[in-house]
Amino acid sequence: MSTTLITNGIVVDAGTMRPLDILISGERVESLLPRGSEVRADRVIDASGRYVLPGIIDAHNHPVYADRIDRLSRAALSGGVTTVIPYIGAVAAWGKQGGLVQAIDDFIREGETGSCIDFGLHCTLTANVMEEADEAIPELVARGVISFKAFTSYRKRGMKLEDDQILHLMELVAREKALLAFHAENDAILEHLEAKAVAEGREHPRDYPATHPNISEAEAIFRVLSLASVAGCNIYLPHVTCKESLEAIRLFRKWGTVPTLFAETCPHYLTLDDSQLALRGNLAKMSPPLRKEADREALWEAIRNGEIQVVASDAAGHATAANEPLFAETFRAPHGAPGVDTLFCVTWNEGIAKGRVAIPDLVRLLCENPAKCFGLYPRKGTLLPGSDADVVIVDPGDDWIIPDRNEHMAVDYSLFAGMGCLGRHRTVLLRGAVAYEDGKILDDARRGVFLRGSLPA
Repeated sequence: MSTTLITNGIVVDAGTMRPLDILISGERVESLLPRGSEVRADRVIDASGRYVLPGIIDAHNHPVYADRIDRLSRAALSGGVTTVIPYIGAVAAWGKQGGLVQAIDDFIREGETGSCIDFGLHCTLTANVMEEADEAIPELVARGVISFKAFTSYRKRGMKLEDDQILHLMELVAREKALLAFHAENDAILEHLEAKAVAEGREHPRDYPATHPNISEAEAIFRVLSLASVAGCNIYLPHVTCKESLEAIRLFRKWGTVPTLFAETCPHYLTLDDSQLALRGNLAKMSPPLRKEADREALWEAIRNGEIQVVASDAAGHATAANEPLFAETFRAPHGAPGVDTLFCVTWNEGIAKGRVAIPDLVRLLCENPAKCFGLYPRKGTLLPGSDADVVIVDPGDDWIIPDRNEHMAVDYSLFAGMGCLGRHRTVLLRGAVAYEDGKILDDARRGVFLRGSLPA
C-alpha cells in the first residue's frame, strides 16, 4: 500500500490550526504527526508556507442542465472540491423519465461512470412524484439517500407542494430520521408580482429581483418551520439570502420547536448584489435573486455568529445562448448560474483574505458541517485518522484573477470573471491520490464513488 507524507504545512481541522505532518496510507489518513517527524513515505509533499485543509464539499449543485456530472465534477476538482452532493429527482426537464427510484439509480450509475470525484445525493420531490413518496422514501433511505428536497413555489412548473402535502412529506421524512430541505419562497407573491410586471411592460432583467422580494422568502421559511414544528421534521434551508429570513430562523431556534435546523447560503449572495441584473442580464438570474448590500452584510454576520452552517455553490448553469435571446423577456429565461469551480476561491477571498472570518470557520462551512449535515462525517470533512485522505493545500499568498469561464464546463461564463483573488489551492488529493496540481487535473485522477449517507443513531 502506497504512502504519502504531507509535511511542513499548517493543518486546519476540527477548529484548530496546527503545524503538523499528515501521513496517508492508501486512501485513508493514517496519522497526524509533529512537524519534522522522520517518517518514510513513498511520496513527500512539501507544504511549507501553505495551509492543509480537508477536501471541500459542495453540498448543493445541479448537474442536470448545461453540465452533467462528468463535466461538473472536473470543474469542481479544478476548484478544490473533492465531494459534490447534487439534487436529483424524476423531473422531465432534467431528462429524468420514469419513477423516482429509477431516476436516482440512473444518476448513481451516471456518476459512478463519469464523475472524477466522490458524490452523495439529495432526492428532489416535486408534485408529480408525491404518489410515489410513501414507498420511495424508505427505499431510498435504505440505499443511503438521507436528504430530500421540496418546493413551496413554482406551481406553474409542477414543483410546488401544498401545505397538506408538505405535512405528509415531513411526517414520512421524520419517520425515517432523514433531513428535508426546502426551496422556500411564497408562490402566490411570486406569481402576483410577475404577472403585474409583465402587464406593465417591466420585463428587463433588472426588474426581476422586485418580483421575488425578501418577504416572500421569509414568509415561506416561517411557514416551513411552523409545519416542521408540528411534524417533528429535521430541516435544511438552502440558499438563504436575506436579513428577514435570518430573523425567522433565529425565532425558531429560540423557540426550539424544530428538532434540527441547518441554514445554508452561497458565494454569490455573499459577494454580489442585485445591480448585477442590470450589468449581466439573465446570466445573473437565479432564485431567490441577488439581494441588497444590507442583506450581504447580514449573511456575513450570521456566518460569524454560527447561524449559517454551510456555504454551497447552488451551481445550475445554462449557456449564454440560452439566456441572452431573452434579455427583453427575463421571466422566460432559465434560472441559475455556474459556480462549483469558484465556490472555494470566492469564499476564501471574501472570507479569509478580506478578514471577515477565520480559516477554521471556513473549514467548518465548506468541509466539516456539510459532512455532518448529510451523514458523511467522519469519512469526509475532516483529516482525522481513518478519514478519506481528501486534502486541499492552499497557498495564501497566490494573487490571481478568475477567468471568463472554466475550461471543463459547457457553461461559457462565470459570475465572478475578472475578480481578483488572494489565496489559491495548489494541490488536491482525492482519497490519497494527487488529482490536481498547479492548475491541472491529472489524467490518472480517481473515479468518483457514490457515498451512502449515515443516519444519526
